[in-house]
Amino acid sequence: MTANPLLLLCFFCLPAFAQTPLPWLFETSENGITLHKRHHTDGLIEIRAQTFAQTSYSGFLLLLEDSKNVPKWIDNVENSYVLQQISANENIVYTQFLAPWPAKDRDMVTYSRYQIEDGQFVLTIKDASSYLPLQPGYIRILGVKAQWVLQPLDNGTTHITYTAYADPGGALPDWLSNKLSVSGALSTFKGLKEQLPKYQNKQHPNLPKEKVTIE
Repeated sequence: MTANPLLLLCFFCLPAFAQTPLPWLFETSENGITLHKRHHTDGLIEIRAQTFAQTSYSGFLLLLEDSKNVPKWIDNVENSYVLQQISANENIVYTQFLAPWPAKDRDMVTYSRYQIEDGQFVLTIKDASSYLPLQPGYIRILGVKAQWVLQPLDNGTTHITYTAYADPGGALPDWLSNKLSVSGALSTFKGLKEQLPKYQNKQHPNLPKEKVTIE
């Protein structure tokens, strides 16, 4: 298995959940995708992206695990691969991002774990920077905390929620980091909705079978 939970993270989806989080603020809604943001005391924002899609848990996870396809839907990803598979549902993943000018290229090392909780698929991503030394030519993204939650609905669709917060590192201004976080999340979710249908006729070996009707 080559799990790829980067998922998971669009370019610069920014810093660790605050002790006393502020309310979510509506940012934008486009193509069935809704974005909210939450400010943090360090000047950066946390992003929450939501949408509805017809997907099984297997289809979603198989998309995330397809490392070769990741650059086609996760914004600004150049390369991603598993450094270590800890268990059937746990991995250490290394991801490289191509930064838009004037930012420098970034990379991140994350630990991910997925499970089904109360009927929902939950994928949790945390910083694992200490696993790999700093790499030449890249600024390390730190403090990564993100989560994917998939909830099946009675109408046959699945509600997908993604929250993310991380420190992009370097001298990137907060306003630019926040702008990239919003645009990156929107771009990633558009790519997610385009790619998901391609993975709906396959069964993930570590997940129970589901019945999904694609209209």
